[in-house]
Amino acid sequence: AVVARGGRDCAERGRELACGMGLSVSRCESGDMSAEAVAEAIRRAQTRDVEKSDSPLATLWSRLDRTFLPNPGSYEDLNLEATLILRPNLFDGFQFNVNLPVSPVFQVGHSWTLGSPATIPPGYAFSANYFSNRAVLMSRVDPSGRVNGRAFFNHTPSLTSKLIAESSVGEAHSAKATWDLDYRGSDCSLQLKAGTGGIAAVSYLQSITPRIALGGEGFYQGKNRFSALTAAVKYSHEADVATLTVASFGPVVASYVRKVTPRCSLAAELFWEARSRDTMLTVGYKFDLNKASVSGQIDSNGRVAGYVEEKLNPGLSLLLSGELDHSKAEYKFGFGIQIGQ
Repeated sequence: AVVARGGRDCAERGRELACGMGLSVSRCESGDMSAEAVAEAIRRAQTRDVEKSDSPLATLWSRLDRTFLPNPGSYEDLNLEATLILRPNLFDGFQFNVNLPVSPVFQVGHSWTLGSPATIPPGYAFSANYFSNRAVLMSRVDPSGRVNGRAFFNHTPSLTSKLIAESSVGEAHSAKATWDLDYRGSDCSLQLKAGTGGIAAVSYLQSITPRIALGGEGFYQGKNRFSALTAAVKYSHEADVATLTVASFGPVVASYVRKVTPRCSLAAELFWEARSRDTMLTVGYKFDLNKASVSGQIDSNGRVAGYVEEKLNPGLSLLLSGELDHSKAEYKFGFGIQIGQ
């Protein structure tokens, strides 16, 4: 158990560094918001009816299309398909969420949590979200003074920007912010990132065939004087998506997602820390039923998790979350109710 725990802790430290690099940004940046909500916000910010636009700007962008190869997606979402299956929004205790649409583009939300004081203290949070074709604004604040917000702006059919900021009242140096600029070409994606603490990064992903894309990222953090490079390859064809990412500071991440049926998906991820020789294998599944979504995961360190979302009525969902970590002797169970989307 001690060996398993040590390997697990080392793997988690490697994952934290990988998150800073962008190997699994979608998961790391999710925070209190689920990965599905963030992914949906990005899709909304990047979706526009370009084909029906006759503006000179849209015509200019269309002339820049070079090939008929598909866009490979952004580099930070390289493992998004596997992340949504293997890392659901697990929680501990009781959770009650209410999302109320004020208008077709504006929504407010209330969230109450009751959990173990040692893990998640009881609390309340208020959120306000704005959705449109040109901008997506998401914010969340709680009584303790913690504030975080996200803003997605669609400047052109191919150029978007993202701003993420958070701060906590009474905590020194708690303010953090990152700014991303994304370019989505016909067959490539380019991203520039800058943030507090001297963070600077650039990533690029290029389709070389209809099924294969190659890319890389350079990362630098001035505060800790840390720099690294990553390289990645992505294969996608109909129901199969496979990725491989190698980082200069050690982590190697390989993932595979298979869509068995329109309602059933299987996923696997292998994490290997080259320096410490620690490895961790995670496998999972997801079933989308008529009125429910069920997912489960298990890893090589003995961690077993499951998540169920059942739609009792339109706008009313029941949430069940469970996690058993045998190596750490930690057991969590969550029950929740969600009203609204």
